[in-house]
Amino acid sequence: MIGHRAFWVVCVAMIGSSSSSTSTGTSGGGGNSSNDGGSVTFSGSCDTDPLKTGLVAMQTGISVDSFDCQILKWSAKNNEPDPMLFKAIIYVESRFDATSVGCTNMPCGMPMGWSSDETGCFGLMQIVPACGGAPNAPGLLANGQPDLVKDMSNAGWSGSVFNPDVNIEIGIAGFADNRAQEMKKFPGCSADQYTMMAMGDYNSYGSTKSCTEINTDYSNLVLPAYKQYATAAGYTPHSY
Repeated sequence: MIGHRAFWVVCVAMIGSSSSSTSTGTSGGGGNSSNDGGSVTFSGSCDTDPLKTGLVAMQTGISVDSFDCQILKWSAKNNEPDPMLFKAIIYVESRFDATSVGCTNMPCGMPMGWSSDETGCFGLMQIVPACGGAPNAPGLLANGQPDLVKDMSNAGWSGSVFNPDVNIEIGIAGFADNRAQEMKKFPGCSADQYTMMAMGDYNSYGSTKSCTEINTDYSNLVLPAYKQYATAAGYTPHSY
């Protein structure tokens, strides 16, 4: 179920049910991206933020630009070509609430010795530690259970699943691993098709059946936010 990097799949939290009212605010004159919809390498630098929208998620009042540095960094490190997509995924999963908790249905069950509080979906990208991961991997304690510290002054915060840097690292690495798996299973698809395939599996692992048979229920939630953010940031979107 989990790729060779042993990161975790996610369960969509669905904070609110409407995908038509993605966010509210004014465009912020963010830096333009050189993205032409093809394969683009982002430096991961925040000196000029190509994702900056100036928008606020109306459900939480949180700036949708709050985690751009982490998104850019981990997109670059995982060779993901479209960091704006992760911004839209975060909207769908948590409305940019880093302390969000969801998935009371325990999507990967309850590992032995864990509590029910440890088996849900956590943070910005709603990662699921119960789906797997080696002890001392990002977000996990030495005993293999999740680090759920929310207090930034606590020593455990540096490895917590609620720490935006850790959460986004895990989420994007898992997405990249999905991409690698789909490329192996279904050779010959386009780069953008592999992105959509990986995104479908991010929400529901195994939902991708071919280059074109994907989890459209999830992409139909993510893409309106993606297009809105791209427009606000002056970022050329991919043609998903």
